[in-house]
Amino acid sequence: MVRVDHSGEVTKCWPDRDEIAWLEEAAARSDWEREIAAQLMARCGLWADGVSYTGDAELRYSDDAEGWFLEVRGKNTKGGDPTVRDGWMLEPVEANVRRSARECAADAPFFVRWAQWFRSDDD
Repeated sequence: MVRVDHSGEVTKCWPDRDEIAWLEEAAARSDWEREIAAQLMARCGLWADGVSYTGDAELRYSDDAEGWFLEVRGKNTKGGDPTVRDGWMLEPVEANVRRSARECAADAPFFVRWAQWFRSDDD
């Protein structure tokens, strides 16, 4: 069941694991871009404009953390330009991103298309 937090100025919702799996499956039935978008948002906590590069070449593995990382551009709570941080990525999401990036046209890298697709639904 989705947990809802009305305590702040913005209402926040957190789906449970079953709901996330259902969302990913529903998105995958539509197309692979929506599946990846759902995974990046639900499993990695990313926003569409948070990924600051356009492909999977910058994904990196950390032996120390035993996991995958990607560069994420986030809000700067002190004002000014967005800050850059490492975002952790689950291995199944990383594998899906790499597979999808290989299938994507070279002139339209996946992360760019993902961000454009996600933003176009807001308009």
